[in-house]
Amino acid sequence: MHLVVLRRSFRRALFTLWREGEWRTGFGSLLGICTLFQFLLLGLLAAAALQSLLLSHSDLKLEIRSGASRGEVQQFQSALQQLPYIERAVYITREQALARIKAEDPSLATFFEKFQVDNPFPDSIGVTLRSLNDYPAFSVFLSDARWQQLVDPALLLDLTHQEERVHELLRVANGGQHLAAMLLLLACGILLFTIVEFTRKSAMSRSAEVLVERLVGADSSLLMLPFIWEATLLLWGSVVMSACVLSLFLLLLPTLVPSLSNGGALAPLCSAALPILSFALPLSLILELCCAPLLAIAGVRLGIRPSLREASLGPR
Repeated sequence: MHLVVLRRSFRRALFTLWREGEWRTGFGSLLGICTLFQFLLLGLLAAAALQSLLLSHSDLKLEIRSGASRGEVQQFQSALQQLPYIERAVYITREQALARIKAEDPSLATFFEKFQVDNPFPDSIGVTLRSLNDYPAFSVFLSDARWQQLVDPALLLDLTHQEERVHELLRVANGGQHLAAMLLLLACGILLFTIVEFTRKSAMSRSAEVLVERLVGADSSLLMLPFIWEATLLLWGSVVMSACVLSLFLLLLPTLVPSLSNGGALAPLCSAALPILSFALPLSLILELCCAPLLAIAGVRLGIRPSLREASLGPR
């Protein structure tokens, strides 16, 4: 019985939308708000990607002073590897550093060869911290007098500056996330208000129809079902079209912003965002489609209540 009622109300909603053209204005408003919602969601995910990128880049390069013996360097590296907040500590010779630079920046390697520049890179130890919050403890470790003859003390100042810059960027990313989340909630409120207004206008234009159904004893839930289907269909269409607009924007983004393409300045951010977007965007689309009927029910109940009240008072 319930399935029959749902099918009938669904067919009625389709027929009403096909017959009347008032839905186009409501659909345009819903599409605009849903598109804004998608781009705010993209901003939220981009801020999360930036935060993930910053948290994953805790690599440090400790340059070894010239004249340090191999034994002292091995002792220093062994002490680093025993620290609980060090994920890894790798010794990098000056030859390995030069070879890496030649592979990563051929133009710089060509410059060295053209002007016969000797290898300018010292031996170093690459250190990866487990967390950015381990910067202070690592700075205390490096300030030990045992390592002053191995590591330049100026490195401590560089570490402090690097920590400050990273944490400042993290604060910016967190602020961006909070702002995007608040704007998303605001967009949901505007979306609900738009559904209420669309339902109210639709019910007013069909007040005689609602009154007749009320007089023959139709229940309020039965009267609401066609309006709920109409709002749900418009929401589904808006969500799908806004998702297509966002997908097209993401496809064109490397062209619009060349720094996001491979080899660009923002390529690491793009690489960090890709796994997050590929998982979160399809999931968010499914959730939006599932939440659309709930939002439609809430909007219709608020929007059609005055019309139902007037229909109830009409025959008295």
